Amino acid sequence: MAFHDSILFIVSILTLLTPTLYAQENAVSADKRPNVLFIMGDQHRYDCLGVAGNPDVKTPNLDSIAEDGVHYTNTYCSYPVCTPARYSLLSGVPVHEHCGWSNHATPCDGTPMYPRILRENGYRTKAVGKMHFTPTYLDLGFSEMLLAEQNGPGRWDDDYHRYLKSKGLTDVNDLEDQERNYRDEARDNYWETFGALTSNLPEEYHSTTWIGDRAVEDLATWKGGGNLLKVSFIKPHHPFDPPEPWDKMYDPKAMTIL
Repeated sequence: MAFHDSILFIVSILTLLTPTLYAQENAVSADKRPNVLFIMGDQHRYDCLGVAGNPDVKTPNLDSIAEDGVHYTNTYCSYPVCTPARYSLLSGVPVHEHCGWSNHATPCDGTPMYPRILRENGYRTKAVGKMHFTPTYLDLGFSEMLLAEQNGPGRWDDDYHRYLKSKGLTDVNDLEDQERNYRDEARDNYWETFGALTSNLPEEYHSTTWIGDRAVEDLATWKGGGNLLKVSFIKPHHPFDPPEPWDKMYDPKAMTIL
């Protein structure tokens, strides 16, 4: 999948099913159960969408999805830190209930998680991309996980970075941005552009492409209902480093300052 095709998927769709919804006495054929696709971007500002009125940012696929669905205009984040907010999305409870207060925290035992609820009711559950759990492959209900992490211990031993290593590649921009020992020695243009750079990786090896491809491969295996797939992209989280030729899509001098 090309980079621009993968962008199609950067939208969050959340379906919560209660444990009793598919209780045995009211069982529904797995083929008729709804499929759940939860797609998520990282640090994508609400006002950086065409459908939200941004005059510069081109998001035709996201705009189309919003126009054909529900576009919330009055929402808030449960917590201003990545991992705690992610745990709240998975559990439906605030941080003081799930206990995952920091980016390297683990939720309290017994915290309800909708992937686990779905799995217990017969769903096939899978996660692709950046989950930001501690430990990295923490079981919150996903029977299979193909991870592409960004910071913390997970980035050194996840599926995406093992893939890059097998190809003899390293995401240089991401290392400089995310790892303190590399950031202290970062190139001048990293600081001059506030991390807005061209990716050193070809498009086909960029994290957005890898995550999008893995998601599409899984969707192709779906037969009937009873499937959950969470797809979580690293981008547009900094560093802001699209691969060529997408790095030329916007003229920085012509952008509207928000």
